[in-house]
Formats: sequence, structure tokens, C-alpha cells
Amino acid sequence: MTAQPWSQLRKFCFRFYAIFFALWIIPISLEILPGINMLMGYIYQAIDALSGLFNKWLWHIEPAKLPPNGNGDFPEMWMSAFTFLLLSFIAALIWSVIDRKRSDYQRLEYWVVQMVRYFIIFNGFSYGLVKVFGLQFTFPSLSQLATPLGDFLPMRLSWMFLGYSYPYQFFSGAIELFAALLLLFRPTATLGALVSGGVFINVMMLNLGYDIPVKANSIMLVVFCLYLLAHELPRLIAFFFKQEAWPSQIFIFPFETKKGRRIARIAKWTLVLYVLGINLMMDMNGANKSQAKDTPIKQGIYEVLEHQINGQAITPDQPDSVYWQNIVFDVSSGGSIKTADTRFRQRYGRSYFHYKLDSASNTIALRKAGTDRLPLIQFRYQYKDSVYLVLTSYPDSAARKLLLKRRLKGFPLAEKQFHWISEQNR
Repeated sequence: MTAQPWSQLRKFCFRFYAIFFALWIIPISLEILPGINMLMGYIYQAIDALSGLFNKWLWHIEPAKLPPNGNGDFPEMWMSAFTFLLLSFIAALIWSVIDRKRSDYQRLEYWVVQMVRYFIIFNGFSYGLVKVFGLQFTFPSLSQLATPLGDFLPMRLSWMFLGYSYPYQFFSGAIELFAALLLLFRPTATLGALVSGGVFINVMMLNLGYDIPVKANSIMLVVFCLYLLAHELPRLIAFFFKQEAWPSQIFIFPFETKKGRRIARIAKWTLVLYVLGINLMMDMNGANKSQAKDTPIKQGIYEVLEHQINGQAITPDQPDSVYWQNIVFDVSSGGSIKTADTRFRQRYGRSYFHYKLDSASNTIALRKAGTDRLPLIQFRYQYKDSVYLVLTSYPDSAARKLLLKRRLKGFPLAEKQFHWISEQNR
């Protein structure tokens, strides 16, 4: 391929994109390397300090009040994004002055394209595999089924919608894996960029339309796909509108020696298999943990028939923070209470807890989170029969006592109904 001199605008845009993409991709990509946690801590501290400084001067975004907890749109994320944009623009200006005599960056552009390409590939592997294993979206829990629909936020509604159907989740994950595999091989990389663009545009619109807090990352994945397609645009126009076949301008192998090509292939497959292995181990471990286990307390929704505190009956006219309407014992040692008791985690009008059972002493400890050592409250449990359950506070048996009745009727939504033929509007 004969190199053509680049215009000043193209050279400046390349410098800007190369710096911005490196700032975005490299810190995230380094996290997959073993034994690098300490270094990554320093890197993120430096990014946070610099972003905080620019935020104080320019952005004026209010810092987060809560830990991110899987949230990709927390304030510091946007501080970093705006800071990366500004730094990239300044660095591109300096680079343009220092290296103004260079005619093109064709070889360096190849490596920037590969950085972007493999970042998309590894995201496709990561998000695709977690969906194939059915771990990203889970079937609505009993606590969620017992919550009025109007109490949910749009993000949780979308999560339950996608988690309801494992076949659809498997299909969407398989498409992401397919796009990544197409991008992995040079003969199909252009088709992979097209498929990846369609896949991640759909993801981005879901995040934007349902206020899912991963907007920044999904937008950047779309930008990366469009970056690859922008290079291939003349080739695609020639193919679809002129019926002409042009060679790719960005997926051409730059190594001129047989030894160089061999080293590149070994490095490529070592990295690919390493990333795949990490994702497979994490997803298989997650799949094993998510399997339901039998416990002495049957999973289900328990209506509170009687509730006493220090011998005094608690009735529905009591304050919401005191009255318990029903209790849910769910899978994975989780559960919730229909109450406004702020000792527990409040979500969607319910108080969530994590419970630990001791079958030897017939006790159950309710914790605010699974990592907490000290319980919020402990009970002795006793089944009167298969339906009625008595909980008595422990060690002070007079502090709280509850008589519960397990609901036997299930939710129609939980039946996972499927009909080829329907005679009525469902």
C-alpha cells in the first residue's frame, strides 16, 4: 500500500483520537493483567486527582455521595471523560507543533486501530459470555415479583425484562460473541466492525432509553466501532454502490518478515486465550454460585399474620417503619421485607437483607449485606407445618415474635409461559 501525504486536519484528528483512545482504553485494559492491583490503584488515584483538579476549575460536577457499586455513570466517570477530552486536545496541539513536518502516521494508525479493535473484541467476549451463562440479567426474584410495577425505576424494569427470557439473553450474548469473532480475523474484520456497530448501538440505546447507568462506556464502544468503519467507509461505498472490490486500508499486516508475523500471531493468540480463560473462569464460578440450594427455610413469600414487639401486637395502623407486611426468603440467601425499616437496605419500597442460617440451633441471622459480620436481628425459627413459620427473636425471645404463612399461589409471570397458539390477547 503506497502511503499518501495526509492533510493537516487529518493529522491533527489522528493525534487527538490516538491520545484520547489510549487514555480511555489502556487503564481499563491493564486490569486484566495479574498482580497489577497496586499499580492500578496508583493510576486511578492520579486520574482522580487530575480530574478533580480540572473539575474544580472547569466542570463543577458535584462529587459522588455514594460508592459506584457497578454504576458506570457516577460523577467522577464524567469528570474523567471531560478531562481526557481536554488533555487530548491540548496534547494534540503540542504534538502538531513538535511533529509538524511528518507527512503521515500510517504505521502508527495501524496500531491505534488494533488497540481499538481488540478493545471491542474483548468487550464482546466479556459481555457475550456473561449473557450466554445467563448471569448479566437474572430472572425476576420473588422480592421483585412482590413489588408493584410502578415502584421500579426504568433500569430495573429493563433488567427484569431481559432476565425473564434466558433464550433471548443467550441470543443477544451469542451475537456479541459472533461480532467479536468476526473482528478477530482480518478477512472478516470489516464485517465484524459492521456487526459490532449494530450490536453496540442497540446496547447504547437501551442504556439511554432506560436510564441504565453504563451510558459512558456504551457510547464509547459505539464511537470505537464508528472509528473502525470510518476507515473502511470508502471501501464499503465502493462495494455496495459501485460493485468494486477494494483492499482494506486498516487491517493490513505491517510486519515485513516471516519472523515478525510469527511473533505477532503468538502474541495475539496468547492474549486472546488469556482473556477468554479469565472470562470463562469468572462466568463458570458465577454460574455455580447462582444455583439455588435447599435450605431449612423454604423459599417463598410469607404473609405476616401476627407480629409482636415486647408482647405488644403490631397492627397495620402502626408507622411504616415498624409494621412488617410480608417477608420474602429468596435464592442466594437474600430476601426482603415489606416495611420502611431503615435498618435494612431500602429499594423499591422494600427492605432488603442477607440471611444466614444455622440449622444446628435453628437460628437465622438477618444482615444488611452479606459481608457484614454483625446481624441486625436474629430469630429462632420453627415450622408448625409446611405453611406456617414462627420466628422468635434471639437471644431475647420477648423482643419480637412473628407468625408467618407461606403463600402457596405463585405469580403467573413466574410460570414462564410460552404458547405457539394463543386464542386471546395475552
